[in-house]
Amino acid sequence: MINGLAHKVQYNQATIDNLFLPFLRRMSKMQQKLGRRMIIFLAAPPGVGKSTLTLLLEQLSNTDEELVPLQALGLDGFHYPNTYLNTHSVEREGKLIPMSSIKGSPETFSVDKLIGKLTDIRKNDVRWPIYDRSIHDIVEEIVTVRKNLIILEGNWLLLGEDRWQNVRSFADYSLFISAEPADLKERLIRRKMAGGSTMEAAKKFYQKSDKLNVERCLKKSWPADETWHMLPDGDYQLKGKIVPTRMIDRNALWKKPNVQLDNTLLGGLNNRNAGQGIQPPLYDEGYAHGMEEARKAILRKLYESGTMSSKAILDTFQVTAEELSEIIK
Repeated sequence: MINGLAHKVQYNQATIDNLFLPFLRRMSKMQQKLGRRMIIFLAAPPGVGKSTLTLLLEQLSNTDEELVPLQALGLDGFHYPNTYLNTHSVEREGKLIPMSSIKGSPETFSVDKLIGKLTDIRKNDVRWPIYDRSIHDIVEEIVTVRKNLIILEGNWLLLGEDRWQNVRSFADYSLFISAEPADLKERLIRRKMAGGSTMEAAKKFYQKSDKLNVERCLKKSWPADETWHMLPDGDYQLKGKIVPTRMIDRNALWKKPNVQLDNTLLGGLNNRNAGQGIQPPLYDEGYAHGMEEARKAILRKLYESGTMSSKAILDTFQVTAEELSEIIK
C-alpha cells in the first residue's frame, strides 16, 4: 500500500544483491560513523518508482542484523492542501494559472513546512504527513519518525530553484535516479488512471503537468552523491562511479587554486628559473588564471540561467559580494 493505493511490484534478485544491499551497507556504515540520525535524499522525476523502491529498501534493511534499520518517508505530504490549491494561483509566462491544475509542481509544495520538519528531525522523533491518493489530499501527522537512518524520497529534493536550494543542505547523502522521459510517459498515465482518472484525462494531465515536471526535475536538479538509472523495463543500474562528496569540503572547489607544481617537468622548470633569478611562476600563473576564469564562468552560468540567485551563490560558495558583482555584470 502506497499513499492509499495497492501496488504489485517485482525486482530482479541480481539488482537486490548487487545494487540495493550494497547501498544499504554503505549507508549503515556512514550512519554508524556519524553517530546520529542520518538523512538520505532520494530525488528522481515522477514515474521512476521512488515510493515502492524506498519501501523495499526499508524492508531489506530489516533482513540483516548488520544493517541499520531504515525508515522510508515521502515528500508528497508537504503538498499544500486542496483547500489552498483551489484558491491560489501562480504566474507562468505572464499568465495566472490555478495551482490545482499543476498539482505536483514545485510551486504546490510548502517548502517552509518541509524545512521546519527537517530541522526538527535531526534531534527529535517527529510526526510526518502523508499524501493519500485515495482522497487526493494530505493527511497530517500520520507517521512517527523513530529510526536513526531515514530515506526521504521526492521529485524536488535537489531542485536548484528558489527556496528549494535551502532544502538540499539537510541531506547527509543524496541519491538521484535518472530515466529517459519516453520511458516514464506510459507509467505516469497508468498511475493517474489507477487514481480514478479516465485515460483521456490522464493523458491530458501528463501533457499539462507530469511531462513538464519530468523535464524540470531532470534538467534542474543538483548533482547527487550517487546516481542510478532506471532502465526501460523499470529495473535500476548504477550510473558511473560513486563520488564520496560528503567526505570532502565542497567549498574547497571554489577557493582560488594553489598551483605549486612539484615533481613535474613544469615544476622543475620553475625551480630552475627561480634559482637563476628569473621571475618563476609563468606556468603557475597561466594555470591559475585558467582555473579562476573557469570558476567565474560557472558562477556566471548559475546566475544567468536562473539556477541560483545571487544570494544563494553568496551563501553557498566562497565569493564576496564585490567579486560576484564583478563576475555577473
